[in-house]
Amino acid sequence: MSIKQIGADQFYLDARVFKDGRQYRQRENFTGCRKNADRRYHALKEEMQTAAKNGQRSFSYNTTFKHIIDYYLARNTIDSHSETYLEKLKSDLGNVQLSELRDKFDRYLLLLRKTKVKHTTRFLSNATINRYMAWAKVAVNCAVRAGLIEKNPLQHFQKLSTHPRDRMLNDAEKLRLIDAVRKEAPYIFPIMLFSLLIPSRRGELSTLKRTDYDMVNNVVIIPAERTKMKRPCIKPVPECLVNYMRNVPKESEWLFYRQKGARYLPIGNFRKSWMKCLKTAGIENYRFHDQRRGAYTDLLLKGNAPHIVMQVSGHATDMSKVYFGRNEMNAAKSIDFKENGTFIGTLEGSESMQNAINHSDKQLSAVES
Repeated sequence: MSIKQIGADQFYLDARVFKDGRQYRQRENFTGCRKNADRRYHALKEEMQTAAKNGQRSFSYNTTFKHIIDYYLARNTIDSHSETYLEKLKSDLGNVQLSELRDKFDRYLLLLRKTKVKHTTRFLSNATINRYMAWAKVAVNCAVRAGLIEKNPLQHFQKLSTHPRDRMLNDAEKLRLIDAVRKEAPYIFPIMLFSLLIPSRRGELSTLKRTDYDMVNNVVIIPAERTKMKRPCIKPVPECLVNYMRNVPKESEWLFYRQKGARYLPIGNFRKSWMKCLKTAGIENYRFHDQRRGAYTDLLLKGNAPHIVMQVSGHATDMSKVYFGRNEMNAAKSIDFKENGTFIGTLEGSESMQNAINHSDKQLSAVES
């Protein structure tokens, strides 16, 4: 049996069957408990045995890209946001045969670069195109690892260059945004304020239920199945939102909600309201997700340990160097020269330092005259 645990509730399965001197092999990553991993492993073995019995070793040369994607989705669990990329690929390139995939995918990338987003009228970003490319490679690599095809025809496609976003609000802009949201869309004020103070993903906050709030510890608990990294995430509730959290109507199933008559509905996609608030506040080039980076940086500046902020934000890796480094002014202002008892401190008031200052003043006077 080849089952290797590679993380918390993460297993690597490697099922092999030998028949008539030939190896039938299938590998995949599995998310769940050890007992379910064992069941999945034995199911893979049965699939391999059936394939060996029927003499099936690989996809046919005329297999379409749709079969590759369906094969991957049947054996891997991914979040709904990521699945949209695969579904889009299947819709656009599903009928393309593997023998033509490399050429057709190259043309597809050129088409994506000329595609505009409907609600912004801007061209697709390189980062978005890179995600399509990455998921296409992941799906085909799954078939390669299983021995169903010999090589990935997309392996030589390179990522497009990207520029990481560095937009963060200053204090004046934050106050204008708060006032605008209170005036234009008060129903999104709680979720806006929470994300402004605690690094969070919009999708994870919008699915929070009233029962996810722990009043005793004053935290919200996001279950693993509703997080991007498939790990539970616990976020503290800011003092300014404690009263809101404790008084969410019992009729509402959701922690952040909108009312429609007497009904309480999930807050959903509030993009139109968000854009209206930004326009009222006079804020440009700012996205709701930018607040996650801003809140992360603010917590670091307040002296919180990077590994603690990382756990609260739900990142898989420590982003302190990346996020803190994108705000050069904050970084420059945070430098402490530790003057007392150091080389700089010993120079203060010394004769050599005073002579240097006087010499500089004379040079400056000569230039001005």
